Amino acid sequence: MGRDSFPGPWDHGGLLPGSRGSREEILDASTTVNPFGPPFRLENLFERVEEEVFSYPDPWNERLNNRIAQRLDIDGDCLVQAPGATALIYRWMETVRPRRLVLFEPLFSEYGRAAAFYRIPVLQVPGQGLLPFLGKSPGSAREWGVETDSFDPLPGDWVVLVNPVNPTGQVLSLEEIKTFFDRLRGAGAGLLVDESFQDFLETPSSLLKEVDPDNSFLSVLRSMTKVTGLPGIRTGWLAGSRETVRRIRQSLGPWAVGAIESRVLELYYALPEWNFRDVQIARDRLSAVLVSGGWAVAEGSSPFLFVHTGWGEKAAFYRDKLFRERGVYLRITDGFGPPSGRDYVRLGFQAFRKPHVLEDVFLNWIRSF
Repeated sequence: MGRDSFPGPWDHGGLLPGSRGSREEILDASTTVNPFGPPFRLENLFERVEEEVFSYPDPWNERLNNRIAQRLDIDGDCLVQAPGATALIYRWMETVRPRRLVLFEPLFSEYGRAAAFYRIPVLQVPGQGLLPFLGKSPGSAREWGVETDSFDPLPGDWVVLVNPVNPTGQVLSLEEIKTFFDRLRGAGAGLLVDESFQDFLETPSSLLKEVDPDNSFLSVLRSMTKVTGLPGIRTGWLAGSRETVRRIRQSLGPWAVGAIESRVLELYYALPEWNFRDVQIARDRLSAVLVSGGWAVAEGSSPFLFVHTGWGEKAAFYRDKLFRERGVYLRITDGFGPPSGRDYVRLGFQAFRKPHVLEDVFLNWIRSF
């Protein structure tokens, strides 16, 4: 087994350090969860669950699993559900055991934590983009320095890419990521794609179509708590080869997904289409206000904002003194690995719920401090 603890402070989600107020009094802009709640009626969520919670659910949730797989147009044997994407990251790491995990930065920090837990060697590939961005921000993941062409994979490598990139919000095109995957597979290496924000995109670039029962070189991960806006109900799934999925399912054990979680997934995938236009409008509005106030904001496709602050060594001070004291939690991006990470913050979805609070601090308090 790996180590019993994880390095570094917990910097997002849950009851953050120093929190004394209720959730209604706190604006948690550190997390990326749909601020407008689920795209279905909450009454429908609890409609049948009251009876179901008094019985054990289907041990492997096969009926719902096949229904979701059909909606995604993949084989049912290639899909496994779990209580959140984070649980799947650890089960995937335990199951696949990459010879080396390759992390293209910037990147969600949990992959490095999971690799450290299982003592898997990690190669971190820093972004090659020039930061800070001035004027118009980079428009693609490649311009941010997520440069896949020059990477020389080794047999047994597994590369992790987040598409759209978290925290900058840029998208790897389907052609670009497919070309990279083909090159990895040809070298005996694999690709794990975190597509947790794909459903928010107007033009998706998912690699799901490449998932196949016999394709052992590809895994695709989705965090469903992002889109449902229900982070307290942990939902997520992973698509991959039949053997990889079978072993992860065994590792999770029976009843890994309960009745309430199943109902959330059932309602979400029963929707004829997903419309997150409200999130995009709120994002664009807050971005425009910050830009008009002189802040440099990345124009990414994801429903969060990447803001250049230039705070550097003072980042933690500003976060704690100006924001937390006003009930606002920010995510400084040094944990994602971009160069000069303390000079940036990522404003998660919750920032769009009370934009006036962010605007007041960014446009008034900081300038006068």
